[in-house]
Amino acid sequence: MSNDESERPAMQGSSRRNFLIVSSAAVAATAVGGATATPALAATTGTSPGIGNFSSYPFSLGVASGDPLPDSVILWTRIAPEPLVIGSGMPNRPVPVHWQVADDEGFTRIVVEGETFARTENNHAVHVDVRGLRPDRWYFYRFRCGSELSPVGRTRTLPAPGAPVSSFTVTHISCQNWAVGYFTALKYMAEDNIDLAFHLGDYIYEGAINGAVRGGAYVPDTVRAACRSVDEYRLRYSLYKTDPDLQAAHAAYPWAIVWDDHEVSNDYAGGVDHGPAQLARRAAGYKAWWENTPTRVDPPVGPDERIYRRFAVGNLVQFDMLDSREYRTADNDPLISKLGDEQETWLIDGINAYDTTWNVAAVGQQLGGVNANSPTRNRIYKAYYDRGVAPVILAGDLHWTIVSDALLAIPDASSPIVGEQFIVTSVTSTGDGPGSQATKNGWLKNPWVKYVDGYRGYIRSTFTPTGVHSTQRDVQFVTRPNAPVWDAQNFFIDAKKPGIQLA
Repeated sequence: MSNDESERPAMQGSSRRNFLIVSSAAVAATAVGGATATPALAATTGTSPGIGNFSSYPFSLGVASGDPLPDSVILWTRIAPEPLVIGSGMPNRPVPVHWQVADDEGFTRIVVEGETFARTENNHAVHVDVRGLRPDRWYFYRFRCGSELSPVGRTRTLPAPGAPVSSFTVTHISCQNWAVGYFTALKYMAEDNIDLAFHLGDYIYEGAINGAVRGGAYVPDTVRAACRSVDEYRLRYSLYKTDPDLQAAHAAYPWAIVWDDHEVSNDYAGGVDHGPAQLARRAAGYKAWWENTPTRVDPPVGPDERIYRRFAVGNLVQFDMLDSREYRTADNDPLISKLGDEQETWLIDGINAYDTTWNVAAVGQQLGGVNANSPTRNRIYKAYYDRGVAPVILAGDLHWTIVSDALLAIPDASSPIVGEQFIVTSVTSTGDGPGSQATKNGWLKNPWVKYVDGYRGYIRSTFTPTGVHSTQRDVQFVTRPNAPVWDAQNFFIDAKKPGIQLA
């Protein structure tokens, strides 16, 4: 990040808290299936909004930004006055949406603005690729549809390629099951000093919602149904995106998102043809994922969509975002890649795509089992090792935080340390921690595993030219609201020597 404080909005202390309160309260729906909360737009209009021609507030799902570049960022919203019904209460026609980007949250210094259309075929979702922005800057953005203004979001661009960067902070999360618990970890994450968030899969859970859910909220039967059609996936995203803590975290800074399995179906292996019904389900899941995330990737073509991508933060970090599901045919085949041959080749060929201090691979499910041999992981780790690059691997999926050294040939404990791996716990999945002590002890029997944690939460990592400082942040419970948060463990990686240090 730039060292010039004049280049950033003043978002510390009470100013930042007020922004987050406005952003989350403005878009939070009340009890699911009930009335919609009155949006708090005083920060942008000074008056309460009128309903206009909509049956209810059209920005019920909030705003988001994602996949930033040095001169660009993707802005997202979806027009949904009735988010929990098919079609979201919108007419079967395009609707014009105006957007603005400004230097200040009061929008007295507008940088760029324009108009786009929320279209029926995309469930009235909007993706705006804003170009011509200045590198390494924070901005504010909002939308207008008819007489209604959206909440204000905050986003940033990346430093220019090769530019000196002294510090850049990311967070990574995974596995947010709405029915299981409250997204309290995201509330604290929204208040944290983050430059970019990585969501590494299981943004939704596709299975049927049975029985009581958190807070005893009413959920319509159409929303509870297991997701197979595009409308069912859309409704599930709507349910999740009404959550105020998720909305606040999206509005606070940009996200980069990949999927794991539950965006389609549990444990699916995309490279295996399971017949037309499964491919149709995959196509529906991918379409709804694209509609509801602030992603730069192109819309899917049927059951196919390339989401793996690469970007750099100045001279500091190269990030490779990976797809652990779509091309997957086998986990331990010595010849067939778990990532698919094309993606694995892309990853290995691009290890030195940018001249940066750090190289990070972010993936939904880890490349191989924590304590099991994996030919795919062995090939990839050897490629890093042969090139003298020590990767930091960010992953999710397991509902445990497992922080470990990345060895050249797991489970050979005598093999060289290639880099480090941070598997993050879930946001809610599996429910309250701390998890089974026997399971925790089992992981820790492996000498390359340095830390295991069974609470829910997120990991924050600050990259600098000399090291990476990471923190596991835990919430005490998720089955009821307002859980306290604490820093459970700090970690350090020295830029001159691979391996996890407990700090």
